[in-house]
Amino acid sequence: MTSPLEETFDRLSSTQREAAEWGDGAALILAGPGVGKTTVLTARIARILNTSRNKHFRILALTFTTKAGDEMRTRVEELVPGLIDRTVIGTFHSFCAQILRQHGSHVGIKPDFAIYDQDEDRLELLKDALREAAGKGESVTEEDIRWLKIIDQLRSNLISSNKTAAQFRDQREGEKAAKVYAIYEAALRARNVMDFNGMILDTCRLVHEVPAVAVRIRQSYPYWLIDEFQDTSPAQYRLVRFLAGDDFKNVFVVADDDQIIYQWAGASYKQIVKFREHFEPKLIQIVENRRCPPEVVEAANNLVRHNSDRTEGKERLVATRPSNGAAIFTRVYHTDVEEAAGVAGEIASTERSSWGKTAVLARTRSLLQPVLDGLKQKGVKAAILTRRDRFISPQFVWLQSCLDQSIHPTDKRGFIAMLDAANRVAGTDLDAGILLATAESSGHGYMEEWASVMVEAENDVAKRLGVMAKRLIESRSAWRSVVSEALAWLPETTGVEKGVISDAVEDKAAWEAATRAIKNDRGAGGTELAEMLQELALRPKEPPPDPEAVSLLTIHSAKGLEFDHVWVIGLAESVIPSWQSLKYGANPAELEEERRNCFVAITRTKKTLTITRAEQYRGWSKQPSRFLAEMGLAT
Repeated sequence: MTSPLEETFDRLSSTQREAAEWGDGAALILAGPGVGKTTVLTARIARILNTSRNKHFRILALTFTTKAGDEMRTRVEELVPGLIDRTVIGTFHSFCAQILRQHGSHVGIKPDFAIYDQDEDRLELLKDALREAAGKGESVTEEDIRWLKIIDQLRSNLISSNKTAAQFRDQREGEKAAKVYAIYEAALRARNVMDFNGMILDTCRLVHEVPAVAVRIRQSYPYWLIDEFQDTSPAQYRLVRFLAGDDFKNVFVVADDDQIIYQWAGASYKQIVKFREHFEPKLIQIVENRRCPPEVVEAANNLVRHNSDRTEGKERLVATRPSNGAAIFTRVYHTDVEEAAGVAGEIASTERSSWGKTAVLARTRSLLQPVLDGLKQKGVKAAILTRRDRFISPQFVWLQSCLDQSIHPTDKRGFIAMLDAANRVAGTDLDAGILLATAESSGHGYMEEWASVMVEAENDVAKRLGVMAKRLIESRSAWRSVVSEALAWLPETTGVEKGVISDAVEDKAAWEAATRAIKNDRGAGGTELAEMLQELALRPKEPPPDPEAVSLLTIHSAKGLEFDHVWVIGLAESVIPSWQSLKYGANPAELEEERRNCFVAITRTKKTLTITRAEQYRGWSKQPSRFLAEMGLAT
């Protein structure tokens, strides 16, 4: 009987097979949309695992999103069952969290650190720290929180606080930025908190100051794979260089310079150029598009050839699917209001069974909202799909905050978040200031003081919340049973009628999906509470999408997805491409990124592509997008 791995290799094209069979040494795989790059990555991982069953090394695969990592892990497990524990597949931040848990103590980082994934939490932390510093005579005020954006830029470029002043022409401004930066870092350390930029920065600092950590990683993971390499930031690329040192070359990256659409976050064609200069990789191009109709492939090729920031000698995509008649349709409306109504009306007239396979893509959410309203008016199930970085129901904000408090009992901000959520769930009105003062005077922990009050309440919901918190205080190891009980009970506290999907029900689905993925990632060894909370902070919190609903997405959110029927709306000048990319003095790279946005949008298509535009947006006349002519489509 043929194994799943053998069957997968039998279906590979010659270039896919060349990449999947790549052994040692650096390789750059240029893989356009719809060419099966995930198949290649997982086939290579599975082949290495299968041919080294008596070995103990692990394979490192870094992805751009947790969803991509979960999909790769699932596929590898299907190809070589039982060997997935010999892999680490996840995002850069997840891998950095793992390194810092294991080795961060060398640079003063405790392994049970919390992760702040929301700007408002970081702003409040800095505001508190500035107030404290001012009280000690430092020349700062709460208004200096304005420096946080600059600090983020410095940290994303791996510039530490002691080197900050030199980055400014104005010495006084540089010294002020450096002072606020140092206060922010000290506050993070004092509260045992990490932020996203800090995770990359501190991992680089760790391997720079303790080279043995990088040596250990190279020995433990002799094969590295990086997906969506074109989306790496300068800091992420420098992390790869720090970890690899001068001699390690076993780095296999998959990239497409035609899909760099995160320029604002630091993604750049320069990262690919630098990789080729340092690692001198073998270049393999995979061009057989297995997703899109031939007409869409031709339009995509016509469009992107107008960009200059591309690998020299980049080959055109080749359509492998047969043509089944017309695949591209265009629509022109007089106004944006008519465009939204027209798109909604046409989708509503299609078979209900096709709605879950249909997507509407736009450059901004503001263009999607009127389409969503129109679809709902016509009884079409639809939703705007966006990344949700935190739970929105008070029930699950309380659960996450309560677990955080059991590890970080002196975190006032975390306690206040937990208290506010509990007040909303139980209908109580406990005052944070009074409880904080009472706890400090009595020597109790903040959550302990709150729980003591709650268990004495006549309110049954309040009492039960307090009892669960007490169990965590008495034994942190009780967290699994507390979570299990909370998942079953918390959605019942919403007061929402049966049959109505509440925020708590959606949050429960998101919690279960995230924790299931974390458990699968960590394998048989299980996950401790601190690690689970760290990984939970790194994962999106939106519930799984409704498979029967039309998906509305911004182009950035649609990357990596595919749909039978795709509508791309707003193909007008100053919409797509944006007015910023067309204004006088704009960097030519901005227009190239807009073109790549359009390229990504149209190549999500499996069957039909409908492109729409209006002659007026918000009362202003707009010309047809130049991209229509570049694609060879009628305007």
